Amino acid sequence: MTIKTIIFDFGGVITNSPIEGFKILEEKHGYDKGIITQINMNNSDNNAWAKSERGEIEINEFLSEFEKEALEIGQKIDAKEILNQLYGSFRENMINLIKLLSLSKEYKLICLTNVLKGVDTFTPKERLNAVNQVMSYFDKIYESYKLGMRKPENRIYKYILDDLNIKAEETVFLDDLGMNLKTARQIGIQTIKVEEEATAIIELNQILER
Repeated sequence: MTIKTIIFDFGGVITNSPIEGFKILEEKHGYDKGIITQINMNNSDNNAWAKSERGEIEINEFLSEFEKEALEIGQKIDAKEILNQLYGSFRENMINLIKLLSLSKEYKLICLTNVLKGVDTFTPKERLNAVNQVMSYFDKIYESYKLGMRKPENRIYKYILDDLNIKAEETVFLDDLGMNLKTARQIGIQTIKVEEEATAIIELNQILER
C-alpha cells in the first residue's frame, strides 16, 4: 500500500544517538560500560526517565531520582552531565531529505519524540534554535511529556493514528530503538531501524518508491 505518512524519531534519527554520548561519559568517568543505558532499562516503565518522558515529574525531580537509581546499583553519577549528552550532532543528510520531502508536499511528515519534561531549561539557546529550524519542516510534532505517554507504549501510536486520521499500513516510522519499532509494527505500521544514516535513507526511499 502507498505510504502517505512518515514518522521520524528525533534523537538517534535526525541526530546522532544519545547513547553515543553516554558511552563518552562512561569512559570519561570510568563508569561501568553501558551503565547509563542499564539504569534507563531498570524498571523501564516507572523509573525516573519514563516518568519524566510522560510528564509526571519535573526535570529537577528527574535529576534527583535518576541519581538515586544510580546509587541503588552502586554508581555515583551527576545526572546533569547526562542531560548534556542528549544533544547529539545533527545528521545533515537526513535533515536534507526531510526538507525535500517537506517541500514536495507528497507526504504528511510527523516527528514523534520522547522528551524529558523541562529539559529545555538545560538546553543551550543556539541548540534550541537549530532544533526549531528542523522542526519547522514537519506537519506536526508529538512530544511524549505533552501527551502523558511515551514510546514504546502501544497507546501512543494508536493516539497518533487517530489524531491524524491515518492508516497504519500507509505509515512508515523511523526510530533507532528496536523496542519502539516493535510496538509500532504490532499495529501495522511499517518500520525502519536507523543504525547507519545512509542505509536508513536508502531503505526509506525504497519504501516510498514502491
